[in-house]
Amino acid sequence: MMYYMGFSYVEAYNIPIWQRRWFIDRIQKEIKRSSDENGGQAAPTHAAHQNTPDARAMMARHRSMVPAKLRRFT
Repeated sequence: MMYYMGFSYVEAYNIPIWQRRWFIDRIQKEIKRSSDENGGQAAPTHAAHQNTPDARAMMARHRSMVPAKLRRFT
């Protein structure tokens, strides 16, 4: 959930178990569906970790400043 959906560890830990299971099942369905569409090969992902600043700017999702909880160094 943290990898694909951008949850922090604390957020993922604090949601109810039934919702965690639903999110995980949903992610699995989406990955399986996308691999079936691509003939069994891994599809490009829209996960937050693969978005470059240029791609985010083109999609109007650019942040002028990174949120505090995502900053690595101060």
